Amino acid sequence: MAKRSKRFLRPRRYPRKKPIPLHLKPGADARLRKIFDQIGVPENPVFTPDAFQLDALSAIENSDCLVTAPTGSGKTWIAEKAIARIHAGGGRSWYACPLKALSNAKYAEFSVTFGRQHVGILTGDRKENTDAPIIVGTTEILRNQLYDAMHRGELLAADFVVLDEAHFLGDADRGVVWEEIMIYLPQRIPLLLLSATIGNADQIAGWLSSIRSSRCAVIRESKRPVPLFPLFLHPSGTLLPLTEPSKSKNKEKIFKKVAEFLKTKGSWQRRMPDYLLPFDDVLRVLKKYDLLPAIFFLKSRADCNRALE
Repeated sequence: MAKRSKRFLRPRRYPRKKPIPLHLKPGADARLRKIFDQIGVPENPVFTPDAFQLDALSAIENSDCLVTAPTGSGKTWIAEKAIARIHAGGGRSWYACPLKALSNAKYAEFSVTFGRQHVGILTGDRKENTDAPIIVGTTEILRNQLYDAMHRGELLAADFVVLDEAHFLGDADRGVVWEEIMIYLPQRIPLLLLSATIGNADQIAGWLSSIRSSRCAVIRESKRPVPLFPLFLHPSGTLLPLTEPSKSKNKEKIFKKVAEFLKTKGSWQRRMPDYLLPFDDVLRVLKKYDLLPAIFFLKSRADCNRALE
């Protein structure tokens, strides 16, 4: 019997490997004890505004203002006080956010601060109390309202505008929305921009001043009130510190130690396509070291949905 040509041979199919669950056993680097002692909910001291917050409030009375400060430093407090000042004078304010979730959060927050009857929300999903003197919504909705007012030859129903997460100005897809608002917003309306990640604040302020023919003050704050502690969680359940600011020489040792973990026999890194993240085990490890609540950032919505399951 003649041999069959190789081109007629079907490739052998092997059964797909099932995800490999990893069972974590809590263990930690002894150097983490100092870090664990600093992580947690701090005491609630008497609030005193920082100098940069007061400077921003003063600046927004006479000009536009761009505030760049770390997350958790109190940028929203500046917006709240400025909005309260406009509200007390019978004016209207618009607080624009890039995300619906952030808009919902600010709506709930402002409803407590100013009273629900004084706050409305406009997003693609929600439309409530739209005649309120304080409106929270997505940046695209504000841009559309601005276009509609220009088309009808009317004034935008706002006396103050806040653009939160102003670094979206540099986003390749959505940055044009921020640009259009800045370009077409009437000069009579003060503009407050808030961001934690703008590196070229002076350039943006200079451009904004040139197109609006009014000064844009830049307020900076570099102090981080909420410290960050990068940790590495190895599949064995061991936590390792990735930074030691006071001992820069130890950083290399720590990274080498992490690399040694990754090169262990039966490297888990090579099994990543089949790797099943055991959230229950991870949570148990974090709970052991009093690191809950925690937020998991995953690369896709599908991964988030699987994680919920």
